[in-house]
Amino acid sequence: MRLEGRTAIITGASSGIGQATAARFAEERVNVVLASRSRKKLEALALDLVSFPGRTLVVPTDVTDRLAVEALVRKTAEEFGGVDILVNNAGAGLFAPIAGGSPENMRRLFEVNFWGAVNCIQAAVPYMQTQGRGHIVNVASIAAKITPPYMGMYSATKFALAAISDALRSELAGNRIGVSTIYPGLTQTSFMENMTQELEVPPLPPVARFVSSEAVARRIVQSIRLGLRDAYISPEDIAMVGLNTIAPQLVDWTMRTFMGHPLPIDAPAIEIPRSRLPAPGGEQSEPA
Repeated sequence: MRLEGRTAIITGASSGIGQATAARFAEERVNVVLASRSRKKLEALALDLVSFPGRTLVVPTDVTDRLAVEALVRKTAEEFGGVDILVNNAGAGLFAPIAGGSPENMRRLFEVNFWGAVNCIQAAVPYMQTQGRGHIVNVASIAAKITPPYMGMYSATKFALAAISDALRSELAGNRIGVSTIYPGLTQTSFMENMTQELEVPPLPPVARFVSSEAVARRIVQSIRLGLRDAYISPEDIAMVGLNTIAPQLVDWTMRTFMGHPLPIDAPAIEIPRSRLPAPGGEQSEPA
């Protein structure tokens, strides 16, 4: 897709990958619609983008609010005459055990990372279908391919996002609407600081290498321009995904090693009632 003169909605635009993508689009003469919950941060970003050729529009939006998302897309179409690009970048993190984690935090994570993207897709696609063109970028994560301990629910949201990307790509193929999935690895953003932490996060190993938000933004732009199906950011990410395919147990061991000793799970003690059935191995259980 030729980018100049197009209109793009970016969710989660107030920081990190979203902010870098907005700047990159503006450089490419794309009209940029900035969406996130923080009006103050969006307006500050809009001021930073004034010197670039592309126009900007600030629309504070909570992607979990379906009506707010519909209003975002409608306002974009009214201002610029259509919606050409949707970048689903809004997301949250959660570091918590599966067995003992907070169900409320888990549900909230899915509301933002998964259902927020679905809300945006369902609001934007009718406009793209009417135009006869469009491109959707879903920012997943390398965690959609490799699941670290205590980030299982986060990974689950990104697995789900990648899954609907694949299905949606086929569903929209006849409408000239492309769908790209981006798989960033460790990225220099405020993700770790803003992540909900039910347990203390161990320090990352010294060998861990972060890429810049700008590097991810460049891949997003490249994916739209070239119509890429999937995009990884670094050679290390590609290598880890490949290793997980051919030697998953080795990757599991590596993850456990980096995380250190298993963290305690805050779960209530359960008293197991005695059973009258024979115990395994033929031993008799004590009478209740």
